[in-house]
Order: sequence, then C-alpha cells, then structure tokens
Amino acid sequence: MKARCMNNSAPAFADYGGRGIKVFARWAGADGFERFLADMGRRPSDGYSIERIDNNGNYEPANCRWATAKEQGRNKRTNRLLTYRGVTKTLIEWAEDMSIRYCTAYARMRNGWDAHDILHGRKK
Repeated sequence: MKARCMNNSAPAFADYGGRGIKVFARWAGADGFERFLADMGRRPSDGYSIERIDNNGNYEPANCRWATAKEQGRNKRTNRLLTYRGVTKTLIEWAEDMSIRYCTAYARMRNGWDAHDILHGRKK
C-alpha cells in the first residue's frame, strides 16, 4: 500500500500514487502499521487483503475494508458495468445471475447490444 502510493520506483506506482492516491497520514508514519491495525483490525483470514471501496479514493479508514480476491476482482476500475432495470452490476455478476457465459455477454456488449438483449439474447 505504502510503496504503491509513495514510492515512484514501485512497479504499481503509476496506478496508485501516480493517479494521486494517498495513504492516510496516520498509517504512513513510523508507527503506521500499528495505527492501521487499530483502525482496520487484523485480517479476517489469509484469503483477505485490504481494498479501497472507491478505487479513485485514498487508503483511509472510511474507504478501506478487508475483501477476498473475488470481491476485489469485482471492484476494479477496468470492469465492464451494465445497468439493467435501474440496477448496476459488473458484467460478470450479471452473467452469473442470469446463467449466461461471460464471454457471450461480453461479445454482445462489445457489439453494441442494449442491456436487455445482452442478458436475454436478441428476439427474432
């Protein structure tokens, strides 16, 4: 977290510090890790790591949570979002909910289909 945001030599710096994402000052200092633990608590299990709720926001208590790799994968800025009947989800979540293959839904989206047709197929 600190390297991504504060070390411009870090491989991921461009996607974090380079975009202006900062680490909460309380977490960045000499006792930062202890303060981080006091604010966030210990990791629930090995399957969790820290995640920013708003990917454009900073690493700070109100914007961080413990999340699984699957949860984090669904909270990436590169995800394709689809709004159908007023509900917005990632395309993969819609595909799972509607029992269609993601690659089918993605191809439909890429070809400019509307949300209904992406999820239900074109009517003939």
